[in-house]
Amino acid sequence: MPFAKNFSASFSLPFPGDALEGFAVESIEARDEPASIEGLHRYSVRMVLRGPGGQTGVRRAVQALLGRQPTTFSAYGNPYQLWCEKPQIEPLGERRYAVTACGAGMRIALRGELVRFLAYLEACGRLAPPEDGASHEALAEAYEKAYAEETYRQVNRYRGRLNRLGRAQQGEG
Repeated sequence: MPFAKNFSASFSLPFPGDALEGFAVESIEARDEPASIEGLHRYSVRMVLRGPGGQTGVRRAVQALLGRQPTTFSAYGNPYQLWCEKPQIEPLGERRYAVTACGAGMRIALRGELVRFLAYLEACGRLAPPEDGASHEALAEAYEKAYAEETYRQVNRYRGRLNRLGRAQQGEG
């Protein structure tokens, strides 16, 4: 199961002090939550934004951030599709807004879908045969492996920045 830090990295959630579409991010937290359905992983996101633009501006900024459905990988290499439900926005006064959203992730059959897509492209005459004679399964496996490695690098960069931010905050306290 991809944990909250992986979820945060996959959505490229901002850090406190970052700008988000003209709003300053005052705080942000993503947490793992219990799920009631086997194979479904739940997350909660809460952030406080400050800036001009009202609730409409906040909704636009947050929709651009959370409206995607990225794919990520668990520590075991299993692919998961992530998504967020419609965020709730609460005005706090003084151009500050609390944003809460529920997110989820579900394991998907990425390799099987890739093999099926490659077969479709081949049947339509849109896929040139590989020079090395690799099968659709081998191509899909290679792609999934490269995709997972790219995702792990993204998650590790995010975790590194999160760790540096935590150390900097400890130094201030």
